[in-house]
Amino acid sequence: MSLKKSILLVDDEVEIVNFLANFLGRLGINTIKATSGEEALKLYDKDKIDFVFLDIQMQGIDGLTVLRRIKEVNPRARVIMITGKVDIVSQTKAKKGGALDYITKPLDLGELKEKVEKYIL
Repeated sequence: MSLKKSILLVDDEVEIVNFLANFLGRLGINTIKATSGEEALKLYDKDKIDFVFLDIQMQGIDGLTVLRRIKEVNPRARVIMITGKVDIVSQTKAKKGGALDYITKPLDLGELKEKVEKYIL
């Protein structure tokens, strides 16, 4: 099954990006990987992206800034934030900034599958 969707995966932890790419690849979803906010913004501008999984805390440009810039380019952009710690302030800022939802690390396959089915498939 090939779903002609491209999902941008953004996290400064390469293992997380690879884990997500592997999981989504098995669902027939094309993924594009970025390991920094700067790289994510360049790729978002260059490629047709249907969806973004975006880490909140990264070195350099953080996820909330990337979210804001993506929304400036495309107000209808669909983004799920990834967070390593439950931080109500960041989660509230992400929601107010237009994120659809968030998922916490360590990533749980059941929760990830639920979010993918709800927002992407």
